[in-house]
Amino acid sequence: MKYLVLFTRQLAAMLRGGLPLVTALTQLEEVFPHKKYRRCASKIAQGLNEGYSFHLLLQTYPRLFPKFFVNMVEAGEQGDSLLQALETLAEYYGERQIMRNRMLRIMFYPLLLVTVALASGLFSLWHVVPTFQSLYATLSTEIPPATEKVFAAAEVITPARLGVVVGIALLILVVTGIILVKKLPWSLLAKLPLVGTVTCYWFSRVSSMIVQAGHTLELALMMASSVSRRGPAPDALAKIRRGSSLYTALDGSPGVLRSFIAQGEITGELPTALKRAADYYRTQVEEAMESFQRLLEPVSVLIVGGVVAVMLLVLMLPMLQLAQI
Repeated sequence: MKYLVLFTRQLAAMLRGGLPLVTALTQLEEVFPHKKYRRCASKIAQGLNEGYSFHLLLQTYPRLFPKFFVNMVEAGEQGDSLLQALETLAEYYGERQIMRNRMLRIMFYPLLLVTVALASGLFSLWHVVPTFQSLYATLSTEIPPATEKVFAAAEVITPARLGVVVGIALLILVVTGIILVKKLPWSLLAKLPLVGTVTCYWFSRVSSMIVQAGHTLELALMMASSVSRRGPAPDALAKIRRGSSLYTALDGSPGVLRSFIAQGEITGELPTALKRAADYYRTQVEEAMESFQRLLEPVSVLIVGGVVAVMLLVLMLPMLQLAQI
């Protein structure tokens, strides 16, 4: 996504400077740092010289240009506002990149901690625990039930068996997640703490960008549907086409979102209301991420520390009994 944002921003800047689209693509072919984008810029420039539309040429590179990007460029070409469409895309994908990078930073430390702890625990289970087992067998000391269970686990949990169990668990988890995402209606997804907030943000953000660019509400909902098919946009689009208002079409969405829409429809300033809703949900997303980070890091430390402490205590119980004797 980093190179998509950079490509879009540089292309928009060249068009803003007055360069024709073919000339801008030719220059990107020479200076852009990513080889695949350089190659596609060359091919697209050739296609434009042959009379093909820009968005049709972009469709031939689905791995470099997502469907939303292509649809937005098509709307810009039809409305003679390609530059504005590219600037909107650069802003949209830039925000997505920032949000994704922040989530990765939040998850990095807990995942690193858990991974190191898990690797250390498995190493101890397969190499340290057998040493204690041999030592206690030599000393002929009584083994507490908890320590016996650890010894039994070391014999049962082999690397091959663990790999099979982890693979099956991951498969079940992925399949369950996909089924839940596809089957849960929007009215239930909207109630999930972070999922509902993020989805409402992108719905409001995309809709406000499209409407403020001078396009129709129907096109804005179509674009929002291409961004998130599990959000409120698909159902709202179907109801809008049947003659409903946007407020009515968003039945089942959070009340805060609908209140912004109601104000916009009453005052006739729906683009402004959508922008205010996007700003509100952006603040909510920031607060949710900060709360998630504050909660995740200490909880992960406590869990890992607790598991390590229990493991050491269980292994040292026979030693403590010998010391008492």
